[in-house]
Parts: sequence; C-alpha cells; structure tokens
Amino acid sequence: MSNSHNPVMNRMLPATIEKAQAEYDAQFESIVSAQKMTVGGTAIKIVGLFALLLTGALVAWNVDEVKGLMIPAVFVALGLALWISFSKKVRPGAVMAYAVVEGVFIGTISYFFEQAYSGIVMNAVLGTLTTAGAMFTAYSMGWVKVTSRFTKVMTFALIGYAGFALVNLLVGMFTSSAGIYSTEFAWIAGLVGVGLAAFTLNLDFEDISHGAALGLPREYEWKAAFGLLVTMVWLYLEILRLLAIFNRD
Repeated sequence: MSNSHNPVMNRMLPATIEKAQAEYDAQFESIVSAQKMTVGGTAIKIVGLFALLLTGALVAWNVDEVKGLMIPAVFVALGLALWISFSKKVRPGAVMAYAVVEGVFIGTISYFFEQAYSGIVMNAVLGTLTTAGAMFTAYSMGWVKVTSRFTKVMTFALIGYAGFALVNLLVGMFTSSAGIYSTEFAWIAGLVGVGLAAFTLNLDFEDISHGAALGLPREYEWKAAFGLLVTMVWLYLEILRLLAIFNRD
C-alpha cells in the first residue's frame, strides 16, 4: 500500500491496519471455536439421543407388533455399535439410529420385566439416575480421579467381565438356565455388573472433558455422547436384573 502525502495519515494507517487485523483474527477465532467440541454441545447431543431412546422404548412398550422386533433389535444395535466404535469417521446418523433401535430393545425387555415384577421398571430408572448422579458428583468433586492407572484397571476389569458374560451365556445355553444368575450367588454377580457399569461412567465423563479441553472437532461430540448412552443403557439393564434377583422367591 502506498503512503499518503498527508504525514498524519501515514501515522494512522498502521494503527488502522492492526485494528482491522485484530478484528479479523477475533472473528476467525470465534468461527474456529464454534467448530470445536464442548461440554455443552455434547450435553445437548446426549439429551437428544436419550429423547430418541425413550421414543423407541415408548413405542415398543405400547405396540405389541414392535415387541416382536426385540431380538432383531439386539443384533441391529450391536452391529451399529461396532460400526460406530471402529469407524474412523464419526457417523451421527448411525448414532441416532442406534438410540432408536436400542430404545426398542429397552422398551420391550422392560415391559416383560414389569409384567413379572410390578413396579420394577420405575425403581430401575430411579436407581440408574441416582447412581449416574452420584458418579457425576464424585467425578466433578474429584473424589474419583481418572488416572492412567484407573483406566488400566477398568479396562482389565471390563475385559474380564466381558469374558465372564460370554462364558455364562454359553453355560446358560447348554444348561437351559441363566447360568450363575440362576444360583444363590446371582446377587453377587449382579452387584459386580452394576459397580462396573457405574464406574465406567467416569471414563465417559473424562472422555467428554478431555475432548473439550483438547479442542477436538465438534463432530466428536457425537462419539462422546454415544459412549455415555451405551454405558447408561448397560447400567440400567444391570440394575433391572439385580432388582429382579432380589424380587425372586
């Protein structure tokens, strides 16, 4: 840019250019920040996914024809969960589809449990929300610290529990029973499941907090919300089963 013949203007030009650049940088930063992952943005997606889950659950609870889709819903939800978890690309559509399909399964199995044990579903929902709230409070207050050691311990515990669940399923198939859940030790296995699911929530909280702190792309809010949804569903099912064990004759 050429200088002005006016010496006053020559002194004003650099300041004007710097001000314009500062305004441009501020606008650019605001745009970039809006595209980053935030705790608030993740929370909004979590609420939306739970709304889809509840919609699917309510439809399955009230429509008998949909109840017949419980088993297919399990396999479809499992397939979607694996696709979402191992895909290099974040897939919001698959996450939302998972929430609806999982809702169909949750609504159907909850209906059957309610027929067997009146009032158990409401107690399971309250137990799930209370436990999740307690875990969130413990995480927020720093009572539970998600260190590398905590993560390793939880990882091995989850792998061990997955192995136990697989073995118990196979035993149940060959003995036409519920495996250990048919024995007097069922409540112990139930408590372990609830405990693991509850403490896994801390890993989800840490993923959300860490992702926001790193400024990951905003699309990762979907994956973080998906992870929390999966754990909440697991926690609900474990509490539902534990209550059923305590209500057995």
